Formats: sequence, C-alpha cells, structure tokens
Amino acid sequence: MKRMLFLVLFELKKILNRKKALLFLVALNVVPLVASLALLIAFVKFKGFGFGEIQFSVLHEVVQGLFTGHVKLFAFIAPFFLALVVGDSFSTEFSRGYMKMLLLTPINRWQVITAKTVAIMIFLLLAVCIGGMFLQADLLIARTLTQNSGLIPESMVQNLPGGLGELGDLVKNRPPTYLVSTASALQLLAMTFFGNLMLIGFFIVFSLFFESAILMSFTSLSVLMGIHTFYLVASGLLNKIDPWYDALAKWCFTRHLDDIFAIKNIQSILDGKASLLSEGIFSSLLAVSIWTAAFYLLATLIFSRRQILH
Repeated sequence: MKRMLFLVLFELKKILNRKKALLFLVALNVVPLVASLALLIAFVKFKGFGFGEIQFSVLHEVVQGLFTGHVKLFAFIAPFFLALVVGDSFSTEFSRGYMKMLLLTPINRWQVITAKTVAIMIFLLLAVCIGGMFLQADLLIARTLTQNSGLIPESMVQNLPGGLGELGDLVKNRPPTYLVSTASALQLLAMTFFGNLMLIGFFIVFSLFFESAILMSFTSLSVLMGIHTFYLVASGLLNKIDPWYDALAKWCFTRHLDDIFAIKNIQSILDGKASLLSEGIFSSLLAVSIWTAAFYLLATLIFSRRQILH
C-alpha cells in the first residue's frame, strides 16, 4: 500500500512539474478566472462611484450564465488538455525509456498503470477544484454587490399570513434568495469531474500504442471527433434512411457526454429542479462509469502484454 501511494505521488509530481500543466489549469478555468476579475472591478467601480448595489435579478442571471458557460467550456476544451497530459504520462515515457526504468523496479505493471491513472484523475480533480474556488469567489463578490438590494428576508416571509394583496403576490413571485446554492454548485463540479473520467480511460488506451505525445493526442482526438460526428449524423439524419444507424449510434460513448453536459441539465441543476440522481443525468453518469471501467481494464490488458523490457 505504501509503495502504491508513493508511486501515485511520484506520478502526480511529474505531471505538476511540467510547465504546460500550469497553463492547462489556467486555460481550463479561464471563464471563472476572468469573471472573478470582472466582478471585482464592478464591485470597486460601483462602490467608488456611489451607484449602490446591483439589482439581485441582474446578477442572478449573470452568475447562472457564468456557471453554465464554465461547465460547457470545460467539457469542450478539457479533452484537448487531457489528451496531452495522458500522452506525456505514457507515450513520452515510452520514447524516453522512463517506462523501462520504472518497470525494472519491484512493482507490477497493473500498479504502474493504476498509479498513473490515479495521478491523472487527481490532476483533473485539481483543475475542477480550482474552477470551483474561482466560482466561489465570483459568488462572494456577487452576493456582496446585492446586499440591501430590497430582497424580503426569509424570516419575514415565513411569518407573513396569507392574503396580503400585492405584498402577498410579491412574496409568492419573489426571486430565489440565493444566486446559486452550494448543493447545485457542488453537483455541477462533481458532474464535470466524473464526466471527464471516461475520456482519461479512452486516451490511456491510445497512449499505449504511440511514443509521441503529440501524435497520440492528434490521433486520439481525431478518432474521438470522428465517433462523435458519426453519432450526430447517424442520430440526426441517417436514422431516417435506415433505423440500423440509430441503433449503431447508441453505442457511441460520446453521446453520454452530450447528455450529461446538455444546457437544460445544467440549468435544471442550477434552478434546483434536478440533481445528479435525476433519471436522465444518473443514467448517463452510470453509463460513463461503465465505459470508464471498460477503458481502464482494456488499457491494463494491453499494457500487461506490451513488450517493453527487451
């Protein structure tokens, strides 16, 4: 167990020591980072010029759009960075002989691939957590901007009797008393993390056949986009020609990512109308988990049979 933990920490240190890793962490969280700066400037300007607080309804839409945009952009650009990270951890080490040196130590091959996989997963988790911290900073600034903006306190609302005319209608139709709930934010971050685990497994399988991280990234991303393009065409056009295409498109694993990161799902979670346990979202996460396990087992099988020490 200690050897395994040491190996995971060793692999994680190698990932974080690469300069491009810091660039990846910033690029993956560009939306909340820029939004934090923008909201901070807005806070300083509004307070400095004495304009008062921004209305709650305005920032409510802005912050919800910020969360939606971050999750969608993260889902869109994460594959490009994850492919390079996986390529550096596997393909590059094959070409430089690091993998051979590692296998000369008293460890099993399954331990090597497990440690590298866990290290990459921790890197992904770190990227998600950094985005979460920036988003939390955005929320704190936005909540400060909406202080004393005319919202009816929740304690007063609970004590109001029924039938209060216009005041009753105001209470009934009042906006939510929070910009984004903590539960919704955590669920979105968890969805982002688990949704990308499948891609890590996919890229690891490809990395075992290449000794160049760039070539591996280009090939795996091309195959990934090809599979997704087939899914979009087959489910949107070819299924009208022959139902067989629709049945084949259902086996395209990329469709689960589309389902998970659909804007309606993100907004439903933000509004508190859905959760990770909701039927559509949970089934997609379950399918992603199965595909992740399948890719990992396939990668372990290929790695155990590859000729490295020769």
